Amino acid sequence: MPNGQNRPSSPFVSMTPASRVDRKGAPIGLVLVLFTALISGVSVFVNSFAVQGTNSDAFITIRNLLVAGMLVPLAFLVRPADRAPLRRKDCIRLAAIGLVGGAIPFVLFFRGLSMAEAAGATASFVYRTLFLMAAVLGIVVLREKVSPRLALGGVALLAGNALLLSLTSPIWTDGTALVLAATLLWAVEYTMSKRALRDLPSATVALGRMGFGAVFLFAYLAASGQLGAVAGFSGAHVQWILISAVFLLAFVSTWYAGLKHVDLSTATAVLVLAFPVTWALKVLAAKEALGLVEAAGAAVVVFGVCLAVGLAAMRDTAAHVLRVLLREDSRT
Repeated sequence: MPNGQNRPSSPFVSMTPASRVDRKGAPIGLVLVLFTALISGVSVFVNSFAVQGTNSDAFITIRNLLVAGMLVPLAFLVRPADRAPLRRKDCIRLAAIGLVGGAIPFVLFFRGLSMAEAAGATASFVYRTLFLMAAVLGIVVLREKVSPRLALGGVALLAGNALLLSLTSPIWTDGTALVLAATLLWAVEYTMSKRALRDLPSATVALGRMGFGAVFLFAYLAASGQLGAVAGFSGAHVQWILISAVFLLAFVSTWYAGLKHVDLSTATAVLVLAFPVTWALKVLAAKEALGLVEAAGAAVVVFGVCLAVGLAAMRDTAAHVLRVLLREDSRT
């Protein structure tokens, strides 16, 4: 770009090579991913109430459209120095991310959960294997290296989730297959997004995923003759959609910002922490009994995440947070 020429202010902007990932951002990246896991755990709990009595396809379409709209002003917060015009290749990448991660898996996942109600524990276990799929893709596609510590953490994560798997309900249903397909697509999308984050700001990738995804979802809703379901939403349904949209906005904002600085395999392993969070909320809300096996499973998951992240990374992250807090205290 010639000197003195103003850069475009479009939220769909790309990142210059000079702004590529700096490993010094790993601590804050890990903090953001931890926040994502917490947000995801609460969101799953909330969505179990929010989607009840609604057309799930219409629900996720309107919600995702709202999230895409809320992401637009956030995308303008990208530093001007990091902005550059999007290339045609970037637009194609973002559209693919929107289709693979922001459209198809949402339909499959919510449809699968409603069909797999009798095998809900199994469907949840299948979804929690996303980190395993992402780790394989990270090794094959992104050339990430998996340490023995991360491998042991993965084993612990699987074991912890297995302890939470009910053996008294059906192990497999057609709905479980849809959840598996959605999980695989999200693993593929996270891999695509991780690669795109080498060149694009996290806000651009988040907006691309939700914006293009919402367009595809709306087209699907119209083609399947379900637009009338939107008019059937009551005031209570609209309130739930807004609440769910806020959680999804927080999820994508923190997830892609964190993923930019953290390896895909580690980030998705941390994301499994969402399950103990959801389980704890269900226990507190008396929706699920407090069982020793389930509590042990949640503890093993936490242990597995600690193994996957590593003590050194946790120490560096804690030190970074402490420095930020002390800096803020000194200003007040």
